[in-house]
Amino acid sequence: MIKIPVRDIPSNGLDIDQSIPKEGIGLSSEEVDIRSLLTVKAHLEKVDNVIIADARIRAEFGYMCARCLEELYSTKELSYKFDFEIDPKIEYIDLGEEIRQEMILANPPKVLCSKDCKGICPKCGMNLNLEQCKCNENMSYGT
Repeated sequence: MIKIPVRDIPSNGLDIDQSIPKEGIGLSSEEVDIRSLLTVKAHLEKVDNVIIADARIRAEFGYMCARCLEELYSTKELSYKFDFEIDPKIEYIDLGEEIRQEMILANPPKVLCSKDCKGICPKCGMNLNLEQCKCNENMSYGT
């Protein structure tokens, strides 16, 4: 969790630089496959009755190609801007929860290793990007 007490944010702003596991912001592997610590850099500033947070998150993501099922990895840096209304009843803001929600929404539902991925053979399961299977050659028709 990245909970920041509102009273700890000075007039000139507050900088955050942390490396945390995905569980630190409540992410599970089912939601987003992250293979490294999350590097969180943020600047928080009070402007009138709002706290503005500019956040950059860097992490290594794991994906599986939707056609050939090969594992893929990608290091990404994501930028987010959050606004938190200052309410006298609120003692802290939870930057981690906001980041968690944005990362789930930004996670693509389907990833391909390349736009011309050939996928796998539905009969033998061979990755057709690596070699051609013999399934069609061994079939006899009209028997």
